[in-house]
Amino acid sequence: MRKKFSICSFVIIFLNILLFSSNVFSKDKCRLYLDELKSDYEKYTPEKNPTYNLNDFGIRLEETWNYLKNETEYKRDENGYYSIGLITDPSIAEKVTIEDLIISVNGKDLRTLDIDYQDDKTLANLFSENEEVEFKFKNSNSNTYNLKLSKKVKSLFWPYTDLYIYSIYINEKTKKLTARLGFEASHSFGEDDPMYELSKKYLWFNEEDDYKETVSCYFDVYEWETELNFGHPAKVEYADLHSTNFDLFTESLTLKPYTDEIEWHKENNWDNELYVEYTNEGVHVFNTNFNYINFPFDRQKIKFEMQNFYDLSDGIIEFSNRTQKYLNKFQEKNNIAGWDIVNNKLTYDVNKNPADIYHGLSAIVEIEIERKHGYYIWKVILPIIIILIVCWSSIWVKARELESKLTITIVCLLSLIAYNFIIDGEIPKLEYLTIIDWIILASYFYAALPNILAVHFFNLYSNKRTKKLNTLENLTKRYGLVSYLAIVFSIILINVNINPEGASGLFSWLAGK
Repeated sequence: MRKKFSICSFVIIFLNILLFSSNVFSKDKCRLYLDELKSDYEKYTPEKNPTYNLNDFGIRLEETWNYLKNETEYKRDENGYYSIGLITDPSIAEKVTIEDLIISVNGKDLRTLDIDYQDDKTLANLFSENEEVEFKFKNSNSNTYNLKLSKKVKSLFWPYTDLYIYSIYINEKTKKLTARLGFEASHSFGEDDPMYELSKKYLWFNEEDDYKETVSCYFDVYEWETELNFGHPAKVEYADLHSTNFDLFTESLTLKPYTDEIEWHKENNWDNELYVEYTNEGVHVFNTNFNYINFPFDRQKIKFEMQNFYDLSDGIIEFSNRTQKYLNKFQEKNNIAGWDIVNNKLTYDVNKNPADIYHGLSAIVEIEIERKHGYYIWKVILPIIIILIVCWSSIWVKARELESKLTITIVCLLSLIAYNFIIDGEIPKLEYLTIIDWIILASYFYAALPNILAVHFFNLYSNKRTKKLNTLENLTKRYGLVSYLAIVFSIILINVNINPEGASGLFSWLAGK
């Protein structure tokens, strides 16, 4: 009996050791790979990010995602002109502006030339190496200018980058915006790179029937970037960031080897590359700078700007089309409380910090939102108009009934004051007047005016100046409320024309621009 127990125990222990050793071996592949990287920095240079040879004129055409064709294409305006999407040369960062139209190259209309994103028929491919070409541009003010640019090769760090928006909450009282965002960035090492060759040694293995598979490795971000000083693809920072909730912040760094020797890798058109992929997800608070002049019929822009750590002499940043796809899905859900998402776009901008020699590039996710104004129309403006109608009904009370007239007008005035407190809690304290502020001020005046008229009419009645009394009463009955509505319309008209870009669709047609 003792002998049986010993044999069974031995078998169980052996199987557990075998299973444990297999798991440890699998997990150790990544650690062995990392240890060899550390052991020979000169050979593998893991601290250096890979670069991409870009051969162009220092500008790239603006791209857009065509959802009907399900593909990327070069963007054109309503007249068919191409525009600048990216600047890749610091020497022309102050000479051209992103989104400027390209009218012609060497006197030829660019619209007539054979350019196609899908067939890799780029602007640069139309010309020879080091060829100097004269470009004609048109800026946003419809002014044209000429610039000679040379085609040349630049070696730049150019990671794949994506930003995903999961939720947005706007706190207008504190001028803050809270957003839950996901961020991905990755760069790749080609098959001729020593880091890719090393992955064959540790991160590839054969399954049954010589079927190859690869291992994805997950490393601690702090260890990879700070302790080991290895290259990191996510060299960006948010502009206008107020704070990050690190209790809700997660991040990871993954190594993923791909090879066309694996059938499902080949089917997905993956090349022989080693990807270093960084991802994070967190809740961030941003500062906002909304223009409220058209409140509550306003349109605002939310921008998530990612500034590149590298300047244009070393690297550029560009979103992949996945960012645009997810951005459109977010717009379809329309899940910003109190707002409608009416438009979105991906854009880029150049910036220069005071301590930098060259300009850097920023990638921007821009969302255009309109305030849901139904609440303000039905629960604020319409009640104010009703209060004023009640207030001006005192005009039809006989002039001798001074006490009755004053009772009506004063009660109405107090009601308007109460509405002012309601609006005051919606937006921050401003140094300028919004549409609703002007409407309320006009309403105060028109609520106080019947009170003044009541006293004046009573004096005319007491002095038996009947003819003048009748004339004034007829004028106030005919034009009193009508003039108020005309003033309200004028207020909206003037404010919309002061800031036409910030007016909602309900009144934007009033803008003269």
